[in-house]
Amino acid sequence: MSSAAELAQYITLTLALGGLQFAWSVETGFGSLYLLSLGMRKSLVSLVWLAGPLSGLVTQPLVGILSDRCTARLGRRRPYIIGSTAAVVVCMGVIGWTKELAGDRPTLVVWLAVASFYILDFAINSIQATLRALIVDVLPTARQDNGTAWASRMIGLGNVGGYLMGFLDLVHLLPFLGSTQIQVLTTVASIVLSSTVAVTCYFTRERPISRLQAGTAGNSELQALGAVFTSFRELPDIIKRICRIQLFAWIGWFPFLFYGTTYVAGLYSSAHRSSGQSEDELMEQGTRAGSLAMFVQAVSSLAFSVVLPLFTYSASASRSTARSSGSSQGIRLIRKLRTAMSVSLPTMWSVSLALFSVCMFATLFTSSVRAATWVLGACGFSWAVAIWVPFSIIGETISGSSGASASELPSASSFAEHGYEPVATGDIQMGAMDGSIGDDTSEHSHHARHGHTNLSAGIILGIHNVFIVIPQFLTAFLSSLLFAFFEHIESPESKDDPGAQHARQIALVLRLGGIASAVAAYYSWKLYR
Repeated sequence: MSSAAELAQYITLTLALGGLQFAWSVETGFGSLYLLSLGMRKSLVSLVWLAGPLSGLVTQPLVGILSDRCTARLGRRRPYIIGSTAAVVVCMGVIGWTKELAGDRPTLVVWLAVASFYILDFAINSIQATLRALIVDVLPTARQDNGTAWASRMIGLGNVGGYLMGFLDLVHLLPFLGSTQIQVLTTVASIVLSSTVAVTCYFTRERPISRLQAGTAGNSELQALGAVFTSFRELPDIIKRICRIQLFAWIGWFPFLFYGTTYVAGLYSSAHRSSGQSEDELMEQGTRAGSLAMFVQAVSSLAFSVVLPLFTYSASASRSTARSSGSSQGIRLIRKLRTAMSVSLPTMWSVSLALFSVCMFATLFTSSVRAATWVLGACGFSWAVAIWVPFSIIGETISGSSGASASELPSASSFAEHGYEPVATGDIQMGAMDGSIGDDTSEHSHHARHGHTNLSAGIILGIHNVFIVIPQFLTAFLSSLLFAFFEHIESPESKDDPGAQHARQIALVLRLGGIASAVAAYYSWKLYR
């Protein structure tokens, strides 16, 4: 395949992730403020975000299993991508027009919005699971790192677009799409997601599998889903370690993603309380200030996602072999310089987590919108690494152990006892990485370290996702308790500025995430050591 053809494949294969991130940034960046505007308390808004981990805990593993053995003519992944995209479009429409649909019934407005957010999270997780699996399916081992790097760039573009739209006065620019900011935002998000998914599904070819290969007859999806949660010990040690890192890393990331905009909005409200603006005006302008801060972070992340892959070598390569080829002396010299300056993916991951932890603790000294914008912008480096490095290492491990492109990955033969029959296309040889976790010397641990395990891409990515969504349970529950405590001790007669109180409470949650990120940085530093 020529370089131009490879580039076109990378772009079309990962474009839908950009559209998905655009939609997700609209939800995470503006969902909290939107629910607060409906009259919900902060402690209840935190519980709404339990939709994310609930959907991720069930949807991604289940969709991974079902798509592994899907026999549709479109392939294994695309039917789920298309169906879930339709669900996202419907939910976005309901969220944008909740008040119009519910009328003058405030309780119904809140319940309709909450239900839409829950269904939206389930659909988004379904798309994410299948798009990630599609990359592993289509690309061979040698191109997994480039594929995940392009995925991170597309996600960066989606973030930039989503937060830029939130900063602009969309009602003035696009009045034909809605009469409020949230209406125009949800409409634009639906259009962007649908169009990018259409491009990815049209240009990406999958090889359908037969019913005999899928082994679907007489199998229980619930039994297969249960097998996902009981097969962790069969994973290669390197993926186990990545799961442990992700557990701590995402305890830090979720408060940042869900409350970053709200944190800056609180600082804005505090600084402009005496300006004579109404509460609605303060919230609208504060939301734009928060959107601008997250936009700076998104631009920073996008820039780093382009630059950083040039100065890293993959988990499966050594520094001496990374990018060693060249057709001329000048090109060889440039590549030698890049190689000398490059670091391994795990080292890059560790540095990024440490920097993120420092940024979260910097909120101790942040009291202005400008300072908060700088702090959030500095997190762009860490976010670029977070959406690239772990998936790259996992993709290389899965694809490399199969000896072919991941489109030939089978389902787990060991799941037969649970009623889940494998795709009979060959075993995945999950060779051991150096090191081990714990002192378990059971047969499962022995195979994970020294033998092989027959797990499909969908199942492995599903297990990995469990360790991303569990932190959201923890952070949503903990932040809800903290916010409820603060609401309980707040006195109605207090002269303290509400915006300042709001920002301080969120900053505390962010710093707790910073502690978890520091732990993740330590574990990622030891990933291959």
